[in-house]
Amino acid sequence: MIGHRFFQGLALLTFAAALMFPSPGRAQKVVVGWSAVSALNSPYWVMKEAGFFKQEGLDADLIFIATSTTMAQSMLAGEVAVSSANSQVVADIGLQGGDLVAMGSVINVVAFYVMSAPEVKSVRDLKGRAVGVTRFGASTDFGMRMLLAKYGLEPVRDVPIMQIGGMPELAAALSKRSIYAAPMSFPMGYVAQQAGMKILASLATEDIPFMHVGITTTRKFMRERRAQAKAVLRAYGRAVHFMHTQKEDYKKIMARYSKIQDPGMLEGSVQYAHDFVEKVPLVKSRAFQVTLEEIAKKNPKAKQVKAEQFYDNGLVQELVDEGFFTALWGKKP
Repeated sequence: MIGHRFFQGLALLTFAAALMFPSPGRAQKVVVGWSAVSALNSPYWVMKEAGFFKQEGLDADLIFIATSTTMAQSMLAGEVAVSSANSQVVADIGLQGGDLVAMGSVINVVAFYVMSAPEVKSVRDLKGRAVGVTRFGASTDFGMRMLLAKYGLEPVRDVPIMQIGGMPELAAALSKRSIYAAPMSFPMGYVAQQAGMKILASLATEDIPFMHVGITTTRKFMRERRAQAKAVLRAYGRAVHFMHTQKEDYKKIMARYSKIQDPGMLEGSVQYAHDFVEKVPLVKSRAFQVTLEEIAKKNPKAKQVKAEQFYDNGLVQELVDEGFFTALWGKKP
């Protein structure tokens, strides 16, 4: 009888342990969010579609939420574990006492082309003309304000800023002249070009550091589900390698999510991603420092904090030290 009870109890403990500590072969559930139909978000698509989440033992639901600000609220509510939220959102939430942190960065510069109507000859020509952004507080808004300020224009006072919606809505507003310029990513930048718009400026060459697309989570997730957080970063590394080495398959994934069929648009989108996406997703301190300097214009609290409070490169650095990225690329990327 004692032996029977002993083994019965052991079986229950074993079952409970299996629930608490999934075996390597059992995929662990995680919800991952992305926020714009842009080639810059394509690493997230590839992680899912090329099977890298599964390869890293993760059962990932990939969901679309239209803006970083909305995404942040979903993360704080525990509905999304990892997302593409940018540095302005992370800093804004952090200054309010929120728990967001960038554990990696997909893009460390403002990676938009500012598309404009052909009659706009320079950034300074935008004075008195409305420009568009997706949402106030989004990376389009940040980049546009930084560009205007660089050329001596006061956002809102000198150049009205309109909140339009997504990239397709920005392209439509440009073609109707409801606005005269807007920060755009590919593929929609290509659509605007085909409608007669031109590239007025490339924000990547305007020396505007910014964590444009993050690998953002909460400190709670990094602390309590560290293995999963690190698995997401490995999946990211594999996805970027795939983007560079499996170009045709990458185009198919890009087409599936962006609904692009035009070969020129696809090719341009792939090159756009290759130009901007980080192979080793270390967050650059300057990307957050510039963000805080911009926020400080309206929120004095931003002057009292350090950039390092809003990101944690610890897990990416572990992967670097373990030789993960070097083994993946066959050399130091």
